[in-house]
Amino acid sequence: MRDDFLNIRHIEPDDCNAIFEVPSDWWGSNYSSDMISKWYIHHFRDTCLLAEENGKMAGFLIGFLSQSEPNESYIRIVMVDPAIRGKGVGRALYEEFFKRVGMLGRSVVRCVTAPGKKDSIAFHTRMGFIIEPQEQEYEGVPVFINYDGRGGNRVLFKKVLQKMENH
Repeated sequence: MRDDFLNIRHIEPDDCNAIFEVPSDWWGSNYSSDMISKWYIHHFRDTCLLAEENGKMAGFLIGFLSQSEPNESYIRIVMVDPAIRGKGVGRALYEEFFKRVGMLGRSVVRCVTAPGKKDSIAFHTRMGFIIEPQEQEYEGVPVFINYDGRGGNRVLFKKVLQKMENH
C-alpha cells in the first residue's frame, strides 16, 4: 500500500455507524463494547484514528490518554480490513497514535491481546512492544489471568516511546 493512498484522520461521531458494522466481518465475530460508541469518540477524539484508502475505511484505532498514569496512553482496540492486512495499515495507525500521544507528553503506550492471537503478538513485538512478565503462561507466552475481571486472559504489552527531538 502506498502512503499517498492512505489517509489517517480523527474518528468523527458520524463515522461510528460504519465502524459498528465492521467487527463481525473483520474479526469473524461480533464485538460488543462501549469503547466503540459516539460518546467515547466525542470524549477521546484526539486519540481515536480512522485510516482510509481511497476514501474507503481501511481500519481504525481507538485509544486514550490514561488519567491515572500521567505518562501513559492505552490502545483499546484496533481493526483492519482483512482484505488489506499486511499492507501497512495497522503499522500506520500505530505510528500515528505514537506521534500524537508523544506530542501530548506521553512516553508509554500500553495495549493487550488475547493469548491465542499469534499474529497480533508478532505484530506488537515487531512494533517495538515488550511483553510484560506475568506469573502465568499460555503456550510459552506470559499471560495476565482474568485481566478484565470477566475471565478474559490477556498478553500485556508496553512500549516506551523515543523522545521527540526539537529541531
